[in-house]
Amino acid sequence: MKSVINMKRFWFMAILIMMGFGLYGCTKNDPDSNKETPDTEKQYFIVTYVDYNGPQTGTTVKQVEGGKFLSKPTVSGYVLEGAYSDAEYTIPFDWSLSIQKDTTIYLKWNLISKTEVMDAYLDHLITSTTGYIPYWNKESFKGRWNYIDGVFLNSIVNLYYDTLSTNPTKAESYKTFFINYIDYYIDEDGKFINPQTKEPGYASGELDSICESKILFDAYDFTQDVRYLKAIDNTYKELMKQSRVMNSNQNFSHKETYKNQIWLDGMYMYAPFYARYAKTNSVNAIFEEICGQYQFIRENMFDETKKLYYHGYDSTKTIFWADKEKGVSSSFWLRSIGWYLVSLVDILEYFPEGEEKDSLTTLLQEAVEGIMQYQDKETKMFYQIVDLGKTEIEVSGSMLEALKNKKYEAYYDSKVKIANYLESSGSSMISYVLLKGSRLGYLDSSYSDSGKEIFEGIYNHSFKNNVLNDICITAGLGPATNPYRDGSHEYYLAEPVGSDDAKGVGPFLMAYLETIK
Repeated sequence: MKSVINMKRFWFMAILIMMGFGLYGCTKNDPDSNKETPDTEKQYFIVTYVDYNGPQTGTTVKQVEGGKFLSKPTVSGYVLEGAYSDAEYTIPFDWSLSIQKDTTIYLKWNLISKTEVMDAYLDHLITSTTGYIPYWNKESFKGRWNYIDGVFLNSIVNLYYDTLSTNPTKAESYKTFFINYIDYYIDEDGKFINPQTKEPGYASGELDSICESKILFDAYDFTQDVRYLKAIDNTYKELMKQSRVMNSNQNFSHKETYKNQIWLDGMYMYAPFYARYAKTNSVNAIFEEICGQYQFIRENMFDETKKLYYHGYDSTKTIFWADKEKGVSSSFWLRSIGWYLVSLVDILEYFPEGEEKDSLTTLLQEAVEGIMQYQDKETKMFYQIVDLGKTEIEVSGSMLEALKNKKYEAYYDSKVKIANYLESSGSSMISYVLLKGSRLGYLDSSYSDSGKEIFEGIYNHSFKNNVLNDICITAGLGPATNPYRDGSHEYYLAEPVGSDDAKGVGPFLMAYLETIK
């Protein structure tokens, strides 16, 4: 009898041991072995938020027994006025209490105006920047004069002008931040430097480096400091050294490493600076040259059927991403079209009245009409790959790994379907273009309402808790040593998506300023 009992105990203990090791010793490879202890083994209480004229009525959260609240609830666009323990809103709730039972908290919120939200967002972007280390550059700190900083600082300049009459103290703070920031990069001789090493801080041979120098005209207007005039001249000389695309209307190569290539977004990188230089120095021949460059792009990069512009063009028709007959890349990337449109609406301000200006205005109107066909009906925004809607594309793990898209790290050895997404930077650019273009008379006045709708869509869909989301961090074509940047649909969806990068923040602020003009 005793032996039978001992045998039962033996098997009972053996089963317990096997269960402890994950059922017959397989725990080591069990993907569930690191999971959190199930809810049934922890004591949770339910906290219910009930609002008074607010956004969170009926929201519930789990709170561990005895735990304290780590933070008060937050809702984008609202400020919490008070929290109460009773439905009459008379007994203030003590956030330091530990939770011992299911709890209901009664909240009162105040709706913040869009102006207050955006002012707070701007303050956050500025105060989160330490010296010359920008909060808004999510690629990497470049240590040189670069277009990403330029995009954000251009918005600060616009803010200065737009607040000067209504809030001169605030305007002065924007100007001070702007001047202090660019002064890290410009020495006493008007040369660009790396603020960390004091070595040269300008990347020659690429249009991207030209972009930021557009704001130097404003810096000189603010200060009359001749260093900025010297920096403008240095930038112009760099542009004149840039190689030209073979068999074109004197179009600039996007970079010396991308000779004979035109990238649509490259037009924003140099054309506004070039046009402003022409106006400031009364060089009318430049206006004719710029107009011819845009006309060449229209002839070679515009799809007559879809009414959209391709991202890239190779005049040799030999680079791996280019169509062998037409020389164009294979996709319609939203932000490249957005930059192109912004370049047009910005340079028109500098052009004198006449044939060239009329021609560019027609190009702007045609391109706007084309892109508006692809607007998302619900959010009013636009997709990363403009003409694909909500399509899902199967993306290879090797491409995701090569592009360092850590969101899909688990798929580096396989494939994953990624949905085309509503992208906030390009959508912001289109909003800005419609609002500014209609305000200045380059577009029909009806586009003003469309521009506002797009901004509202971005504000509601992608701007959450003072963070702008859904920003494609970067995209490009090639070079030959990087075959993953092939201009395919797969490629544009494989690039990382992030938040608060200046390529999205700058246009978002630009569009916002146009909504209140």
